[in-house]
Amino acid sequence: MVFRLTVPMLTVLALFMLTACEETEQQAKPVPEVLVLPAEKHAYQPNASFNARIQSRSDVSIKAQVTGKLIALHFTEGDQVEAGAKLFDIDPAPFRAAVNKAEADLAKAKASDANASRNYKRGKTLVKDGYISGAELDNLESAMQEAQAAVKSAEAALESAKVDLEYTTITAPQAGRLGRSIHAVGDVVGPQSGALTTLVGQNDMDAVFQLPEALIVATRARKPGQPSAKDIEVVLTLPDDSRYSETGTLDYFSNRVDTATGTVEVRARMANPEDVLRPGMYVRATLRVKKPISVLMVPQSAVQVDQQGTYVLTVTDASEVSRVNVTTSERVDENVVVTGGLEEGASVIIRGVQKARPGDTVKTAPYQPATQATDGDAS
Repeated sequence: MVFRLTVPMLTVLALFMLTACEETEQQAKPVPEVLVLPAEKHAYQPNASFNARIQSRSDVSIKAQVTGKLIALHFTEGDQVEAGAKLFDIDPAPFRAAVNKAEADLAKAKASDANASRNYKRGKTLVKDGYISGAELDNLESAMQEAQAAVKSAEAALESAKVDLEYTTITAPQAGRLGRSIHAVGDVVGPQSGALTTLVGQNDMDAVFQLPEALIVATRARKPGQPSAKDIEVVLTLPDDSRYSETGTLDYFSNRVDTATGTVEVRARMANPEDVLRPGMYVRATLRVKKPISVLMVPQSAVQVDQQGTYVLTVTDASEVSRVNVTTSERVDENVVVTGGLEEGASVIIRGVQKARPGDTVKTAPYQPATQATDGDAS
């Protein structure tokens, strides 16, 4: 008997064979393997950097208080001097003469005062006996009062002359480093001559920079527990890219916003024991939280972005892939700070993201990062 296959039978047989092949392929297809890492919290110091310039709070212009000829300089330009060190001498001769004249005028005024006082005392006796009138006594009293006023005026003139004489020796009002001398010996200098030199205090340095107004507003609107200005320290990077050894503190925020730049001037006080910082120096100021905070971090390679937003893929206890939408903030080395959406301890897919889809079953292996999460310290 000859068995013949009809067209319908061939179709059914083909479908059967195709289905069998697909089942074989599905059975043979391996479960994808992915590398996972538990989402963990790490110590982190949030920071932000800004261009800054160094200013001195004690940048003093040394000026002459009296007019006269400069007769001596007692320093070398660029010297470090102590408070009270002698810097310049102005010719004291005319001022010493003025003191002598003022002393003579005072002596004359005192003599006149003594005489007027004696006349008034005698006048009080004479008016009782009727030898002089009351009007004459009043004149004597007035003369005595004028003599007393003349004494006070002469004393003030003498004091002023002595002050002017003291001003002929110009000393350092504070410790610091001197600039160059603008005038030379022989020049006539005075209050209108401008600065003779400048003196910069060593330890009163400020790093001045601009903060965006949005950052200022965000700082003012901080939530309880978030760092405030007093919790922030300032680290400087010098022009040669080296780290400055001292840290500073914020102590001034301008009371207005620069309308041209939308920024607020901020000042950080910096110690300067080694005289490294100089006024006018440009540096990089990094603001960072003094005490590290604990934040959730995942490697940057785990974070994906599509039209629905930012997300990571996690693996459940049943080895099933799940999508978790997250919010992120700063990047710290190869890691990203996760601020919301992800729970601590979740198994996040770090390698093999392309092979996994939400709902898939996968095999997992631990991911070994090349470097550990850091504290976010600016370098």
